[in-house]
Amino acid sequence: MSVGTILVSLNDVDRSKEILQTTAALADRHDAHVIGLYVIPAVYIHPGISAHVTADVIDWGRKFFQDRADSVKKLFDAEMKKQGFKGEWRQVDGMSHLVATTVVEHGRQSDLIVISQGGKNSNNGCEAEFAERVVLDAGRPVLLIPNAGTFPTVAQNVIFGWNATRESARAAFDAVPLLKEGAKAHVMWVDSDLDSGNGAALPGTELAVALSRHGVDAISEPSTTANIDAADALLNRVSDTGADMLVMGAYGHSRVRELIFGGATRKVLDQMTVPVLMSH
Repeated sequence: MSVGTILVSLNDVDRSKEILQTTAALADRHDAHVIGLYVIPAVYIHPGISAHVTADVIDWGRKFFQDRADSVKKLFDAEMKKQGFKGEWRQVDGMSHLVATTVVEHGRQSDLIVISQGGKNSNNGCEAEFAERVVLDAGRPVLLIPNAGTFPTVAQNVIFGWNATRESARAAFDAVPLLKEGAKAHVMWVDSDLDSGNGAALPGTELAVALSRHGVDAISEPSTTANIDAADALLNRVSDTGADMLVMGAYGHSRVRELIFGGATRKVLDQMTVPVLMSH
């Protein structure tokens, strides 16, 4: 298995250099083709005020994105030349006011989608739930780059959040092509005794063995928590091991349930400190 095509979303202009740095490292490792995507979304006009919106207002909204696109394209071209990866620039006029919709449309033909963490407090020109929409709708593995920090290396020392669900299985094996032979993998099943159907003597052992067959140095590390939740346990382990990537399934519970009651996906999306590979 290999990674042949990487689509990187570059609407987060302030983080585009750091996002490209990580993407370039992966592209170099796999000799992959990189698609740098910048979306100019349609201007959203609320039905209640549509009669009062002029062409000048619409043009102003588009100009904001157009001006930013020019600077990102220059950066993309410069990084492609500097890092030596194969790539192409795509500037797309979206049919939707949601940037995620266009990213999903183009990302479905890629082996991997790379995006920024973003979020409600981010000023990246994307909708607040951009990352969630891409992860849920793309049908492809999504690598999220945190809002702070640089990550020149990734997928060499990896925490796998595992609970034997469909989502965690999808994420685990979506991550395999990213791992170099000899990469370290820590398979972490948090509070496995609370999950029904877990009959393994050492939870996560079978996944660790499966990963080892791909040349990965994998070990199983089941964890029992006392007063912290699964997301905190995973993030703490990332810090303790110096991991450079976290792998986990996204929204094993319904998204509505996680929005109301909280959940591991939502918390990791908010608090990640290293790149996170998510699949749904």
